[in-house]
Amino acid sequence: MASSIELVENTQPLETNNDNQLQQKLLLIENDHYLSKAFFINGDKSEYQTTKISTGEVLTQELNSYLVDNRPNMIVLDIGFADSAQLLIIRDVRALFDGLLVIVSNSDSEQEHMDAFKLGADDYVVKPIDSRILMMRVKALFRRQNNKVNQVELASLTVGEVCLQPKSQKCFINGDMVKLTTFEFNLLKSLIEHQGKILSRDQLYNTLLKRVYNGVERTLDVRMSQLREKLTVAGMKHNQIETVWGQGYMFSNTTA
Repeated sequence: MASSIELVENTQPLETNNDNQLQQKLLLIENDHYLSKAFFINGDKSEYQTTKISTGEVLTQELNSYLVDNRPNMIVLDIGFADSAQLLIIRDVRALFDGLLVIVSNSDSEQEHMDAFKLGADDYVVKPIDSRILMMRVKALFRRQNNKVNQVELASLTVGEVCLQPKSQKCFINGDMVKLTTFEFNLLKSLIEHQGKILSRDQLYNTLLKRVYNGVERTLDVRMSQLREKLTVAGMKHNQIETVWGQGYMFSNTTA
């Protein structure tokens, strides 16, 4: 089934004390309007930057690309009356997304609850549910996540003219910020953290895409090429991402 991406609402800050919530990006995945009504009709329209996607039981390439190239803080996924096969959409989402994942379902099956959590859900909500309770659960997940982040101060990673700030997911080349997708940032971070060591495609697929490299897929190679081009255009000269044929990739500092 084809998917469609619809920007339902992109809110702007209205009050200073709401800035933290307004910066949170939510992705709603559903086939009806249950989530849309819960998030947009009940007085919560100004709280989050929200995108809605309609999709079938499996992730399409369009949705795959969206998850890789965008950075939602939370996904709320309505799986309706799910069966074991349909639940695997959670696994597919988790292969590309490591943020908060809330499952909304018509089923109160204990087995489905357990399967959803095993596949990577952070919360499981059974319909019907009062929209105010749903909002409170969303806020509670964000609050717990923020408390964890605030307890750990992540240091910058600097090699040559490249500086990464993991907490804000910002990349700087010679002090100038370079816009990277979430995947590109995490790819570069993995390479820098293992500077001077070869990372195989198997390792990178497992770390970044949470799946096994099948020996044919070119996703990593294409995005590696895009990352290299961005870094080169930004002025990176004293670092390079080397292709070690038959083994993988390695980040090196040529001035070291």
